[in-house]
Amino acid sequence: MDVAELHALLDELRQLGGDHSTCEVKKAQGGLPHTLWESISALANAQGGWIVLGVDEKSDFRIVGVNEPSAMEAQLGAICSELEPPVRTEIVTVRIDGVAVVTSYIPAVPREQRPCHKRNLGPYAGSRIRVADGDRKFTDYEVSVLLSNRNEPRHDTSPVAGALPDDLNENLVSGFLRRIRDVKGEIFRRVDDERALMMLNVLTRHEGRVVPTLAGLLVFADYPQTFEPQLDVTFVSYPAVEAGILGPAGERFSENRSIDGPIPLMVSECIRVLKRNMKRRSIVTGIYRVDEWEYPEEVLREALVNALVHRDYSEHSRGMQVQVEMYPDRLVITNPGGLYGPVEISSLGTSTISSSRNKALLKILEDTPYGDGHMVCENRGSGVARMRIALATAWMEQPRFVDDIASFTAEFPNHTLLDEDSLSWLQALDGNPLTRSQMAALVMMRSGAVMSNSSYRSVTGIQDSRTASRELKELVDRNILVQLGTRGGATYRLKSLTADSPVVAELDLVSEMSASEESEAIDDLPISETQRMVLEAIGEADVSRAEIEQLTGLAQHQVISALQALRARGRVAMLGKPRSKLARWRGLR
Repeated sequence: MDVAELHALLDELRQLGGDHSTCEVKKAQGGLPHTLWESISALANAQGGWIVLGVDEKSDFRIVGVNEPSAMEAQLGAICSELEPPVRTEIVTVRIDGVAVVTSYIPAVPREQRPCHKRNLGPYAGSRIRVADGDRKFTDYEVSVLLSNRNEPRHDTSPVAGALPDDLNENLVSGFLRRIRDVKGEIFRRVDDERALMMLNVLTRHEGRVVPTLAGLLVFADYPQTFEPQLDVTFVSYPAVEAGILGPAGERFSENRSIDGPIPLMVSECIRVLKRNMKRRSIVTGIYRVDEWEYPEEVLREALVNALVHRDYSEHSRGMQVQVEMYPDRLVITNPGGLYGPVEISSLGTSTISSSRNKALLKILEDTPYGDGHMVCENRGSGVARMRIALATAWMEQPRFVDDIASFTAEFPNHTLLDEDSLSWLQALDGNPLTRSQMAALVMMRSGAVMSNSSYRSVTGIQDSRTASRELKELVDRNILVQLGTRGGATYRLKSLTADSPVVAELDLVSEMSASEESEAIDDLPISETQRMVLEAIGEADVSRAEIEQLTGLAQHQVISALQALRARGRVAMLGKPRSKLARWRGLR
């Protein structure tokens, strides 16, 4: 970090009023804080970040410097070496106004090597995770999840000691074996049913007896919850946008129930319950209007199957259920256990790379009929891609994924991107046809989004980066988009927008200015009516985006657009992680 980068970082922290999730500032004039290892462990177990020593957070991030910076560099390096795995960091001393500030960038530890912990304390006592501007101790369950990710888990093939082969539904098992013998070749035709089911991890031997595996029980038992009562799905429909807010008749929820049975039955029953709580709406498709469910059924099925087959089935998590929560503005599906293996959230739906902690369960469901002629899952890493395509086809916003180690959440916003106003705007751009994916991306960009090739694919459901590049280039050639940067670093934004899209419109007016002139020009522009309403809603308090929507009556995309514009001009700051339910907004002046 150089002097300019340090000043920029401190200016950002002053605006926020504190540290954030990728930076820890310490005064350190009396030497290294004895708890500094906690911040290093926390940053390494998250997305990485900066350690800055010699800055007083309590005095508006005033630079005070440190004594004996060379000795402090050595001590900081020693602390990094005491962690497991050791943290490899570059430590740099920056001199400003005659004083020394020690900086160090802590890189994120690869997922398969976490948790990064203090060696002499061990992983359970010596691991920390970064949350907002603080470090917290991992729960025992979170450490167990991370440690299990280092090896190939086999929880789905564990024996269910209290169960018998007779607890499996004979008709379901017979249908499964018929398909296996039809599609898997001669090997399964030469063995009897019991041997075939053991080879397929439906049955296993335990203490001299043949018993069902957990995977076999979850797929073929009439009622798996006899043996594992909590391995089911809970469904709650809330009348308001946040849990705990009462409905118009004082009700806490519209529907609340547990959904039991084998996995195929839980999926189909949960979809039926969801439909009972959903509305139909009109979708514009070409010159026609079609009545469709609020959420496409294919999206619901894929999301539920993913939650049930990729969840953690270790002993620590068998008291946890898959949770489905329906709000007026979104659908939230959460399962125990975060992502497993090399898969990252950024690649979900844009890559066919697949990794699962429940390989045997997936393999069984690959040949288990769902009831509509299809199998329960394909086991090809294409489930999220299919969800993205179905949502794009229905003109709906793409899902938001959150990996919290102990859980994985998929959130589906409940609104369409293409209303009559957006359709009219698209038709007026240059009069030439647009692909469906181009239309979806342009509507997002109209709200202020700046896209890369990767984010374009995430929004549209396109998997091939070459197709995405071709469609983006076509929009640049048609003078609809402006390309910034080249090759892998290229981003795209709308060349011009209407007055009700403030973020990009303001940037267009200052695109030829220097950075400082641009900041001043944006600050001098009058705020839009939508931005004014959002500022008034924030007032002197810290509020969430959902609270702003309630106070203003604005749609979600309008609030997001206004917040982006106000943040760009330094009028508001976000407190907490982006897209977190706990994130709040604060007015800065």
